[in-house]
Amino acid sequence: MQLLLFLFLHLLGWVSSFYPNHESKGVGLQDLTDTDITEMGILKAVATFMERNPRPGTPEFRAGELVDLSPLTPTTLFQAYFKADVSPSRFIKAIQQIIVGNNEVEMYQQDDSSYHFNCEEISKGILHFQTTRDSVFSGLSGSVSMSSLESARLNTGRALHILQKFYSNTNWVELGQNTPYHHLVNSSVLAYPVAPPTIPTCKDCSVDNSGFFDCTGNILVKNLLTSGYKTSTKCRTKPKGKCGHGGLYDETQFDPTTGGINKETSNPKLSPHHYLHHKAAGLAINATKEYFIGQGFGLLDLLGPDLFRKFFNLEGYSLTFVIDVTGSMGNDIAQVKTTSIDLIKKHANSLDAPYNYILVPFSDPEYGPVFKTQNVSQFQNSIASLTVGGGGDCPEMAMSGLQLALTSSEPRSKIFLFTDAGAKDISKLDDVLLLVESTKSQIYPFLTGYCVPTGTTLTTKNEYEILAEVSGTAAISVEKSNLNTVLGVIELALNSAPVLILHTVLLTDRLPFLVDENLKEISISVSTNTSFTLNVFLASGLEANTTTVVSTENFKIVNIIVEEPGSWHVVMNKIQTCTFKIEGKSLLDFSYQIMEEHNGYVLPIQGHPTKGSNYTLSVDVQGSASGMMITKILLLNKNGEVDSSINVDQMTDSSGRLKVVVSVQLQLTLLMIGIAGKTKNGTEFERVNPDLIQTEDVQLIFPPGQKSTLIEGGTLNISVLVVNKGKQRSQFKLQAKDEFSLLTEFHPSSVTLDAKETMNLSATFRAPANSNYSSSIATFTARSESAKNYLNILIRVVPESTLVTDDTPPQYEIENMNMPCKDTWQLMDECKKHQWDLIFRAWDESSQVYVSVGSEIPEAQELVCKEPVGAGSIPWVSCQYSSSCCYPYVDIIMQDKAGNANVLRVDNRQPMAENQNSNTVKVAISCATVAFVVCLSLLVCFLIFWRRRKQQSQGIYRID
Repeated sequence: MQLLLFLFLHLLGWVSSFYPNHESKGVGLQDLTDTDITEMGILKAVATFMERNPRPGTPEFRAGELVDLSPLTPTTLFQAYFKADVSPSRFIKAIQQIIVGNNEVEMYQQDDSSYHFNCEEISKGILHFQTTRDSVFSGLSGSVSMSSLESARLNTGRALHILQKFYSNTNWVELGQNTPYHHLVNSSVLAYPVAPPTIPTCKDCSVDNSGFFDCTGNILVKNLLTSGYKTSTKCRTKPKGKCGHGGLYDETQFDPTTGGINKETSNPKLSPHHYLHHKAAGLAINATKEYFIGQGFGLLDLLGPDLFRKFFNLEGYSLTFVIDVTGSMGNDIAQVKTTSIDLIKKHANSLDAPYNYILVPFSDPEYGPVFKTQNVSQFQNSIASLTVGGGGDCPEMAMSGLQLALTSSEPRSKIFLFTDAGAKDISKLDDVLLLVESTKSQIYPFLTGYCVPTGTTLTTKNEYEILAEVSGTAAISVEKSNLNTVLGVIELALNSAPVLILHTVLLTDRLPFLVDENLKEISISVSTNTSFTLNVFLASGLEANTTTVVSTENFKIVNIIVEEPGSWHVVMNKIQTCTFKIEGKSLLDFSYQIMEEHNGYVLPIQGHPTKGSNYTLSVDVQGSASGMMITKILLLNKNGEVDSSINVDQMTDSSGRLKVVVSVQLQLTLLMIGIAGKTKNGTEFERVNPDLIQTEDVQLIFPPGQKSTLIEGGTLNISVLVVNKGKQRSQFKLQAKDEFSLLTEFHPSSVTLDAKETMNLSATFRAPANSNYSSSIATFTARSESAKNYLNILIRVVPESTLVTDDTPPQYEIENMNMPCKDTWQLMDECKKHQWDLIFRAWDESSQVYVSVGSEIPEAQELVCKEPVGAGSIPWVSCQYSSSCCYPYVDIIMQDKAGNANVLRVDNRQPMAENQNSNTVKVAISCATVAFVVCLSLLVCFLIFWRRRKQQSQGIYRID
């Protein structure tokens, strides 16, 4: 049986620690995963912060008004806080980055017991948590950039993974604890003592009627911390008498001590203490909340409210202008100032207003500086103060200006670029595209002219059209004299809850589209190569009342307040090829993740997906889930046409939100994701995510088992696997870089790979001697003529002292023990009349010693310890313990500040003769039973042997 299980586990792949998400197979719908715990802890923390910090000019919240929302989701929280439709998409992005950091522990540290609190590596786990958390605070203590925020979120995810494992994999819950373990998040709090190696912590579990282990009450220690053993390369054995991790994926669950103690799920096959799963998860949620807002030690108190808002993207979006200031742009800038500022002022006091306004000028060779303000008048003055001049050759430093704008703006911002020239620094286009992908910001290029950059060949699209396509917008070419006629596009960007309903290119004169009751208003954008007119008709057949936003010969935008849901139509005056884009304002939206299997789990991919590969697509629906139904997942090509439609079964996660998980094969080079379904009123709806997905023929992989942490002053070598996923031999240019220049070398810089061939890219990082808790995201890229992909790895620097764990327990010496408790003195009638005493002293080389009794002290017992005394650097504490002979036994626990414990055990209890006789009888019965089984087995073997001899003598042969 054990052999079959062992083979099964190896075929399936080892699964370690708490389940990261519901996409991973085997986890129940009501189980709480790492993703659930992280998100719920964050929501409670942010809801508490919002309750205490209402928006200026609004009434204060009642205690619990936001925290106790049911369900508490990003959408319900934002709707209750702003009392209006405000999309939580930027907040969700911050949460997802934290969750990615959490998941990465399963990819890269799966085999390290200390990251999961397995194998009683509790002190190491606490040290890992505290140093990772310190990296977060250190990374946000100076100048805060988009990259430093991303590093901080990834580090936070790693720290939270360790924090949450404490509650599923140790016996904290079994100890009867109802609050989080505060020493974990606050080292000034005294640690709970950890069971020393010599103390047995568990007994064998029994087997219930269903064939599973019943591990109720299997933990022996009632006052010491312990955790389950799970074998790995760093923890090879389970010591006798120690608890197992347990469950289907623990190969030693049948070895003594059988069973285990994990509470990762509510499934008895996977978690021996399944009945405590929700209590452990509840403590993990509260501990996650305290990580962020714990008084005196949480992120909020240590970094302040402004940085707290920025960390969670609570500040809204930026409205950013990137303006060419060469001599030919003078008239353009004047039109931008007059028309755009009027539009901005119109929305300045609405919820649709941006959080701030940013201006980035550029010319050649200059670009910047960045001007940032929350005041519209100051922004107007900054545009007015721009001076134009020079220019020389035509191309300008547009990509450098955009790069500066993207790193200075909030995530998911609106960036408007004004120029009449191509980009001289077009070599930075790939870097800008990566920023667009990571920030999910949208770039709107306004071109009043164009010239091809020197040394480049104009393809079917110029650099601005490529940027617009990737960010889900369109490049607008217009004559300088007519620039003011298209600036109404800026008004459409002032939307606090933007959604995309449809974005397609069609040869038609009639376009049907769905409008649902969740849409407050919609905008319809149409562009062609010739002049046209358009009308919009409601589901009832009546013509809609439209407001014109932009109207030129070949580009028109109209806005409509929604009063009637159903199937609407855009009708043109003639058949022609048109680009249609229909957007709206609504809280009904969705986010998605493309995922693949790692170590038995399903986790988000790194970089771009590869063409033709199979993935798991996970879709989370935002908005009220009540009565809503998701019926299809849509895969659309780059022109917005449905390439494939997947019928789906939805599920509701533990937070009450709709989730859809499907297997997909991505065959298109460029595609978008959409969903279709019905609202609670039965109205059909569709939504499209504007992010354009690009599949590639090359992949970069960070193989597990490597370190990504280096000591200050030290070096780190890592290897990245480059895989040619294409069908033909290709040459790839390889590159590696990181923000803080920790990278010293990498090789090779190029490689030629056959189809399906792989190679290793090696990189060396060196940390300065004074780098102290810094983090840097290293980006590796591989490019061929037809493919490019990237991989981000978080490189963390820590002081050498953080790698040294104090795992030495205190020592003790018995100075005197008077134990007269024997024979009749232990009987109840006599024991109260007699007393025994113990005098001892204890010391520790690294910290103060804390002494306690390992159980509740009856009135007849007493422990008295004096203040630490002694010469030299190692003081010792002297203690005396006294008890009546009714209790001739005791466990004295001595621990240091880190929780390392030693146990002085005294047990002078005398077994009664009746018990001795009973034990003798049990032994005799056991021996008789064994003898009977042995004899019976020998008899069976003899009969089998005799039967086969008889068959052979009769010419009968059997092949087994």
